[in-house]
Amino acid sequence: MKKSFYTIGSLIILLISAVVFILVPAMLGRSGNNKLPPFGKYDGKEIRYEQGSDFADYVSRYADMLKNQGQEVDTQAYYYIFNYAFNATIQKMAFSKAVQKSGYAVPQSAINREMLPYFSDADGKYSPKLYREAPASTIESMQKEFRDTLTTSRYSDDCFGSQYAVGKDALYGLKSSSAETGFLQNAGKNKRAFNMISFDMKEYPDSEKTAYGEANAQKFVKYDMSVITCEDKSKAESVVKRLANNEIKFADAVGEYSKKTYSNENGKLANAYYYQLEKIIKNADDLKAVTELSKGATSKAVETNEGFSIFYADNDAGQPDFTNDATIKDVYSYLNTYEAGHIEDYYTTMAKDFAAAASAKSFDEACVQFNLTKTEVAAFPLNYGSVSLAPSVDTKTAALSGADTNENFLKTAFALKQNEISVPVVNGKNVLVLQLTGETTEETTPESSVLKSEIINYDQSSASVALMKSPKLENNLTSVFFNNFMKNGTQE
Repeated sequence: MKKSFYTIGSLIILLISAVVFILVPAMLGRSGNNKLPPFGKYDGKEIRYEQGSDFADYVSRYADMLKNQGQEVDTQAYYYIFNYAFNATIQKMAFSKAVQKSGYAVPQSAINREMLPYFSDADGKYSPKLYREAPASTIESMQKEFRDTLTTSRYSDDCFGSQYAVGKDALYGLKSSSAETGFLQNAGKNKRAFNMISFDMKEYPDSEKTAYGEANAQKFVKYDMSVITCEDKSKAESVVKRLANNEIKFADAVGEYSKKTYSNENGKLANAYYYQLEKIIKNADDLKAVTELSKGATSKAVETNEGFSIFYADNDAGQPDFTNDATIKDVYSYLNTYEAGHIEDYYTTMAKDFAAAASAKSFDEACVQFNLTKTEVAAFPLNYGSVSLAPSVDTKTAALSGADTNENFLKTAFALKQNEISVPVVNGKNVLVLQLTGETTEETTPESSVLKSEIINYDQSSASVALMKSPKLENNLTSVFFNNFMKNGTQE
């Protein structure tokens, strides 16, 4: 890359920084003269989007980066740009403070070395003439920029390493043992391949839903009621008295007294199944009294999760019809929400039967017997979280989605002996049975330089995550951005 490119590029960056700062608020429907509230604080110091701030500078750089990649920098893009810039600002604040606390100061000689390429001629030689012709403000701005960059890179290099080395030894960075390096290099060598079948719990049959509903019919009795909910008992009891004395009609009392926690605007009970009332009403005797109300009857004030409620029976309760598709759908919704284990147990039992058949006969014969399709899982190493240093299980396969972070799946898979059939393994909404079909050893290992680069990336990423969870951080970016740059999710 020619040195003259750096010179032109530096001037373009400085120009873009000024232009983007003016354009961002204008594009998002806000006057550039209006002062924005701080986007947050780090260690007590406010983070503001204003001319000359690190935050605004990073916004400019990320916007420029996207533009140079040919991407459209619209409102949505700016939201992500602001997030990246916010993270970069926090990192600079934290790293700079740590370096300053250590007593290190960037020497002028280091700044001069960084500036040399920006004042070089076409042959790559330093040109005093170009330096003299540069405006003093440009020189000052560049020196500040390099001083800041070298300060933060001092922390980054010392903690995470850099490309600088003396011979084969890294000049900067935390040291690691050869044993650790060897372990990471060999992390992907031993791989295992499997046969697999899966039971999809989303295919739970209607016959089972019906059977559950019929066995638990009381849960699905539906009540046609209206409800008034008050914050305190005394107010609820006063409403009951007024209703009993015909001083006010129930519908009018809804508008005057109810928080409408359990109802629509007209007071109609929203959670109308027995199992829903069971979760709303605290006392079992009160639940019995409410669910036994006859048409036109009003309950006393009963304690609920959100205060005290008064129920009015608009009509008699409706008994569940388990030949109705809508009722079966509601039963399934209940099971998924409150008793997912019931569905899981159903498929786990089937998976156990399959595993027994596969052990007695063969995996393929069991697939025929249970009308299941076998999946051949390509060999993969034990790689929790699919780190990039090694291959991983193919999580694009629907039944294996999330398997790379499923400890039970990985422990089960890597404890099997050759041709052994596993116990059922639950993975998301699937129940799996595995058979170990083979083990291979991959001779190729990542180069130490590649490994070093990956470790640096992991460390830097971990540091960023830790900073964003720091108790020193107050993060108001999302609320400030949407409250000041956007309205109702669109541009103002």
